Amino acid sequence: MSEYVLEMKGIGKDFPGVRALDDVSFNLKAGEIHCLIGENGAGKSTLIKCLGGIHMPDQGEILIDGEPLKIDTAKVSKDHGIGIIYQEFNLVPGFTIAENIYLGREYTKGKRLKRIDRESMFRDADEILQSLGQEHLSSKVRVYQLTISQQQMVEISKAVSNKSKVIVFDEPTAVLTQKETDLLFEIIARLKKEGTGIIYITHRLDEVLMLADRITGLRDGKVTGTINNSPDVTKDDLVAMMVGRKLDAYYPERKAAPSKEVVFEAKDFNLSGVFKDVNLKLHKGEILGICGLVGAGRTETMKSFIGALPHDTGEIFVDGEQVHKITPYELIKHGMVLLPEDRKNEGLSLAQKASTNLCIPNYDQLTRDKVKWVLDHKKEKEFVDKYFNMLMVKPQLPDRLAMHFSGGNQQKLIIAKWMARNPHVLIMDEPTRGIDVNAKADI
Repeated sequence: MSEYVLEMKGIGKDFPGVRALDDVSFNLKAGEIHCLIGENGAGKSTLIKCLGGIHMPDQGEILIDGEPLKIDTAKVSKDHGIGIIYQEFNLVPGFTIAENIYLGREYTKGKRLKRIDRESMFRDADEILQSLGQEHLSSKVRVYQLTISQQQMVEISKAVSNKSKVIVFDEPTAVLTQKETDLLFEIIARLKKEGTGIIYITHRLDEVLMLADRITGLRDGKVTGTINNSPDVTKDDLVAMMVGRKLDAYYPERKAAPSKEVVFEAKDFNLSGVFKDVNLKLHKGEILGICGLVGAGRTETMKSFIGALPHDTGEIFVDGEQVHKITPYELIKHGMVLLPEDRKNEGLSLAQKASTNLCIPNYDQLTRDKVKWVLDHKKEKEFVDKYFNMLMVKPQLPDRLAMHFSGGNQQKLIIAKWMARNPHVLIMDEPTRGIDVNAKADI
């Protein structure tokens, strides 16, 4: 038997115009938590997708228990004991929890005419949920009825039910409350004790220092080093592995105090069953923090301010002027914009080029001086280059589809398109979700 349950040797992967992985080697022992860290675009997701059968490596080999394995489909990966819990879940919303857990390997009954044995699936799925501390959940509930954290538990249940030797967690705590995070850590500790190898990917360096047995860094598609975790390892050591330098300050110094001028005000805002009697004022030059547990109504309130959700009663004022028609179009005209929490579904058109995503809300700035309805391609190129450089979007490929950028660089695209509007009021809902430490400092 090999010392390692998983070995990835000399993995290389090219995409048009970019070397995503360059001679990457990574290994994992049974019962070990091996954290993988790196900036957005460093190659972490590409490496995991090679392990999951989504991408085929151009060079290198993958070994499971010392045996070489060609992973050319997701099924091959799962059949050999690899479970991957992606940041963006792979669930069928209209199916029950049990049907999602056993998707593609359903229980059947009957000798001649095979039928799906749902009762057995429900029974075993309930047992798995109970073992994960989710006894309050019925496996007959449909996934679209679940919260994000409950959906994540379904993904973990899928991996546990498959008796995975290796489980990959990609930014698992990004949408969890502290209580849910504590439960997740208990589950990970149990899986580790049972001999499961854990690959843990996160930008939260406190979690790395708390959980990891070993830590591997990636930068620009190359391994920067692998270290054993110990009390002597610090956040600065991890940052240096990720970005090649120390960050002297995570947050910039505040150089100016907010003015007394009110730039936004909400009065008596209500939406039945969601939020009640919301009153707040935002001053020019002020950062106003909105906090609360998952499900407390933060996101719904912000969407309602911008007109993306309805409201029952209430008034909104921007720069002292009441906005009578509360719609996204009207609020954007008044200089108020929203960076949504769900960047893939609400912030971007993933099937469009990155440059198109930047330009969509800004075409009024990119037309010819004399013919306002004709696009000026020179202005467009200068505009795209300016914001790609300002936000340090990687890779510098504006014609690449937005779906092919890392999560952090997708977030930068959204920030860039709204910065270009020079907004008076900027609402940012979870702007650093899935963002590395260097990108956080940039933002």
